[in-house]
Amino acid sequence: MAADEQDRVVCVVNPSSGVRRGRTTEQRIAAELPDAQCWVTRYPGHGIALGRQAVEDGYGTVVAVGGDGTLSEVANGMLAAGGEKVRLGYVPAGTCNDFARGRRPVAHLGGLLDRTRDQQTDVGTVTFTRPDGTRGHRYFLVGGTVGLISVIGQRFTEKTPVNRVLKRLHLPLAETASSLRTLARWRPVAVRLELDGEPSHRIITNLAVLKVPYFAGGLTFGRPRPARAGHLDAVRVAGVGRVGVVGLMWRVFRGAAAGHPAIHLQEVRTVRVDADRPLPVEVDGEIVGSTPAEFSVHPSCLTTVV
Repeated sequence: MAADEQDRVVCVVNPSSGVRRGRTTEQRIAAELPDAQCWVTRYPGHGIALGRQAVEDGYGTVVAVGGDGTLSEVANGMLAAGGEKVRLGYVPAGTCNDFARGRRPVAHLGGLLDRTRDQQTDVGTVTFTRPDGTRGHRYFLVGGTVGLISVIGQRFTEKTPVNRVLKRLHLPLAETASSLRTLARWRPVAVRLELDGEPSHRIITNLAVLKVPYFAGGLTFGRPRPARAGHLDAVRVAGVGRVGVVGLMWRVFRGAAAGHPAIHLQEVRTVRVDADRPLPVEVDGEIVGSTPAEFSVHPSCLTTVV
């Protein structure tokens, strides 16, 4: 990459992230990164296409402006285009912003050009089953889930009349309704699980595969540090009934999940999960497909700056 290309910057902005402050963010980019291009996502998945285009157009730094989902889309596009050597910046402007937790985001966007802030970041990869039965593939920077949390996410994304009305009225209300509907019918599920090739049969409430220790806006399962380089945190929540789930969720929200007997955490390189009936697979906030699914660490890293 030529020196002039290394200095070229493009910002990929999701105007629907967080509290819909897209216009304010674009004004800030114009003031603090005046030489940067600004591209705006228009639909779900558009960040993947724009990330790919940025690499193909020779940009040296691509800045994702939005939530963890926006960051994930841009990273997927960059990696699909062979952009491992391109810097990936992140301006956390979403609802959760879990990737940036534990790091100090720049106060001035010009700080994203400071190469002393660069970090080498592992990228997770997941292979899953699409609705048509073919196999799909995604990279992830935060984590993925299979079980209760992914089923709640699937309910939330369903395009039903009730969901549409609730989302227009109040987004948190729609999220709460999806959670309550799921919990009312929830039963622990039997899965076939392989951690680093060791097979087992388990009854689970949820399985999380994490690259960072945070999820859902700063919640943790009791360990506030990420897995070692080249590893994933596999967090298995053993099968518990509805009352047990509510109690566990209460402890998680209070930051008191450490030591809970239903939580089993193991640092691994690979995870495979399957079930008799397909379970939805959620990755970086998006339902991408269903089980069977395999998680691992991508052999190369991205250079990230926050």
